[in-house]
Amino acid sequence: MLQKSLLRRFSALAACLALAGCCANDTCVCNDLLADALVFRFNYTPRRQLDATGKFISFNAKDIDTIRIYRRSIIPPTLPDTIGFVRQTDSVTIVRQLDTKTSPGDTLIATQVLSTSANNVTTTLKNQDLIVINNASPFSSRGSIKLDSYTYRIGVLRSRAGRRKPNPLYYITNIQLQGRYKADGCCTCYENLAKSYTLTIGATATTAPRVQQINAAAPDSANGYRVVRLPFPL
Repeated sequence: MLQKSLLRRFSALAACLALAGCCANDTCVCNDLLADALVFRFNYTPRRQLDATGKFISFNAKDIDTIRIYRRSIIPPTLPDTIGFVRQTDSVTIVRQLDTKTSPGDTLIATQVLSTSANNVTTTLKNQDLIVINNASPFSSRGSIKLDSYTYRIGVLRSRAGRRKPNPLYYITNIQLQGRYKADGCCTCYENLAKSYTLTIGATATTAPRVQQINAAAPDSANGYRVVRLPFPL
């Protein structure tokens, strides 16, 4: 009986050690950093386009090199009406580098930017023409609160020289997220199951607001996210 008990314990220990050895040799690649992220790209042309009346009908790169994203907390539906809830509003300004080398004569938003840290380590930042709103970027996270606890607004700012730009506003509201963690014995990764929101293109002097319901759960890239185009406010 004692021998059988020791044998069972040894077998269990051997199985654990084998699994540990397997996990030690297996690198977890979850690719879930952008699972909940909302990803946008301005729909622009290298040169600003005009219609027959001289009205702008497209952005160019210099129009959208400086943007500001606003975040405002929403009232949690679980809070009773008697409890006071203070909405918090913050913003972040993003200045994006221009690329005049890829296509001579044209100005584009740089897709790759070299960044040098304080200790002189240079890295290449990719996809810099994208606007990414994630749980912890470009705003810092607050505990376990996710991005669906806020509404967002994306605005285009004037350059330092004061160059006249179109200044539309894009509102992201009604964000709905669902996800889960999956474990395979060695790795535990997050998986987004549902992601949707309402995108409203703000009114201009000549146009009414346009509202779109976006289902962003189905990725359109190998990186696991869908890129939604922000159109010029015609």
